[in-house]
Amino acid sequence: MGWGQALSFFMAAPEQLQNRAVSGRSLRSFLNEGKWPSLLEEIAPGDVVLISFGHNDSRDDAPERYADPKSDYPDFLRKYIEDVRERGAKPILVSSAPRRLWEGPAMVETHGLYLQAAETVAAEKDVPLIDLARDGLAYFETIGREETKRDFLWLSQENANARFPDGVEDNTHFSELGACGMAFLIAQDLISAEELPAFIDAGQLAVSAPRDGVRPAPVLACETAKKAGRQ
Repeated sequence: MGWGQALSFFMAAPEQLQNRAVSGRSLRSFLNEGKWPSLLEEIAPGDVVLISFGHNDSRDDAPERYADPKSDYPDFLRKYIEDVRERGAKPILVSSAPRRLWEGPAMVETHGLYLQAAETVAAEKDVPLIDLARDGLAYFETIGREETKRDFLWLSQENANARFPDGVEDNTHFSELGACGMAFLIAQDLISAEELPAFIDAGQLAVSAPRDGVRPAPVLACETAKKAGRQ
């Protein structure tokens, strides 16, 4: 599950959310496949558009996705921002969610130049940046190395499913629990933005941070709701 699928749990009016993310896409492919132009047709003044890419933009083995972090990637970000603003809507950049890569007691930031490019463009264009890359690292480090396997797509042979009959160890894609954790962090940042509190259900953010390996209660409630929704 992606965090966009979980974000509605933290919204005051979930029906206002349109999750237009598509698995495996980059800024380049999302545009070239017509998904970005289609989204632009529906944007209205006053809308808020969260723009989050980076994982697949770094795929230099897939030219239909790849965007050089020093040129194409920031140029695409600028275009997306300008397109949103031309329609009277508010763009917000969200840096890429962290991967589960640990070195000792700390997780490693893996997005490098792509994260730097997002930070540079956000400053240049005066656009809010939700730094999910770094916020997510801090969140997972508080939870702990072994426990965070539950946040990603880790399945043993004992709890394998039809898609992964032999189990899987995936440190990039999230479980419902991980998606809810990332959505929780984004909701916190949105509610702190002066223009946006009305979008977020403050009652779902009663606990501000994980502590001593214990996840915030709203994240666990979100996981329960999302798992029930899949049944």
